[in-house]
Amino acid sequence: MSKKRIGYACLIGPTNAGKSTLLNTIFKKKISIVSHKVQTTNFAIEVVKNHKNSKIIFIDTPGLYNKKNNTNFLNDVNVEVKRSDVVVIILDISIHLFYEEILEKIINSTKKPKILVFNKIDKVSQKFAIEQINKSNFVKNFDEIYYVSALKNKNIDNLLDGIASRLPEGDFENSINFETNITKDIFFSELTREAVFKYLNQELPYQIYVKTYKFEKESRNYKIYQIIYVKNDNHKKIFLGKNGSVIKKIGMSARKEIEKILKHKVSLFLDVQISK
Repeated sequence: MSKKRIGYACLIGPTNAGKSTLLNTIFKKKISIVSHKVQTTNFAIEVVKNHKNSKIIFIDTPGLYNKKNNTNFLNDVNVEVKRSDVVVIILDISIHLFYEEILEKIINSTKKPKILVFNKIDKVSQKFAIEQINKSNFVKNFDEIYYVSALKNKNIDNLLDGIASRLPEGDFENSINFETNITKDIFFSELTREAVFKYLNQELPYQIYVKTYKFEKESRNYKIYQIIYVKNDNHKKIFLGKNGSVIKKIGMSARKEIEKILKHKVSLFLDVQISK
């Protein structure tokens, strides 16, 4: 029987490398919201995966999206790296390897095991993948390299085996008793934020905040009340749309996602307010 292992695996990578999709595939359900908007994930998400005889606590960090002003990104990520047991860098293999210099600062700051994951291999040919890898010395910084497709669920189990094998040994029976550090209210707020990005990807900056301030259960139905905070009146007008058409689409999309989670009918009430 293999030894029990438990530890933290920090997921790091540029925006849209597929970190959120990878987590959703690993857990076979929505864990993190997905969008083409930059830095969709704006805080570290912790989620626990029982894999064979191991327990992996994933830390999903905000995506790197700015090659110049990255001080805050480096500071935030380095905090998570320090408490992690394995560092996992995720890159989109279908594009050139940007951000290598920034990511090297992170991986060179620690002696912990490092795993490189090339995601989206379903989008490229084997020849293209080899050419991409041969372009850079960046790959030499890692203990292992995995080629996966988070969207197609390809080679994910092998990746989990690799991460688990590098965690410290430990008896985890009573050590971790939560699946995620995200509360229900925050998760529902995130689902609405995902719907916002879906319909207002170009028109609105990503700095919006959604707050779930009331959650009620009536028989088999749920009522959820949320406030979407925006910066100014122009943003509010964009959100509402003509005759409330945009906010209705956002509400309908978010409600359907929440119903999938709760497996019950949901009434979602949205209010848009300006916040300083």
